[in-house]
Amino acid sequence: MRILILLAIGLLLYIIIGNLLRKSKTPSNTAPGSSERMVRCEHCGLHIIETEALEDNRQFFCSHEHLEAHRQSR
Repeated sequence: MRILILLAIGLLLYIIIGNLLRKSKTPSNTAPGSSERMVRCEHCGLHIIETEALEDNRQFFCSHEHLEAHRQSR
């Protein structure tokens, strides 16, 4: 009977400690609460992250094709 109680306590501690360790780990690539600026493609209106957008004269584009189409329409 004592062995079962000790095993139950050990299992409970294992579960609690495992949950605490999982909660303390944060993703290394993004900090909590960080955000990136979104911009709108001038050609199709798609919103994309500014760092991934192509820029021409403070206008943003989602692809090289849309940038070229915009340049040709001027």
